[in-house]
Amino acid sequence: MKIYKDEKGFFSLIDGILAIFIIIIALMIFNTIINMDISQYSEENDDFLTSQDVMEIMAIKLNENTYSTLETIQYKLKSDNNSIQSIKEVAIISGEFLNKTIPNKSYSLVENNQLNGTVIVSNDNLYLAENISTATRNIGKYSFTLYTW
Repeated sequence: MKIYKDEKGFFSLIDGILAIFIIIIALMIFNTIINMDISQYSEENDDFLTSQDVMEIMAIKLNENTYSTLETIQYKLKSDNNSIQSIKEVAIISGEFLNKTIPNKSYSLVENNQLNGTVIVSNDNLYLAENISTATRNIGKYSFTLYTW
């Protein structure tokens, strides 16, 4: 009963224990936040940059006297009136290019405007893919979309 009569000491003891308890909780929260696995922004956008870069390379002319890969594809499709044979030829051209440019990567090249979403070339099933990134370029009346995953 002597503890209750000495009220200042008892409340100081409770106050000190409460302060230590709050500090321990704060340190545990801080430690948890530091140890969280947060992916870096650059890691998340790696596929996005790959699809953009590859599509940009497909659109670049090596010199003034040559056509870019996308211009070659567009010209072949346009000159043969989007025939099945021209789509097959374009699939070979774009497939060889994509296999050299992004080996060990899944891709799908689609024409959206003139061929109404026809897949020109693909090396994997797009519908089963996760974390898909895209890049789109327009050449003439054709709109090409590259999906990578």
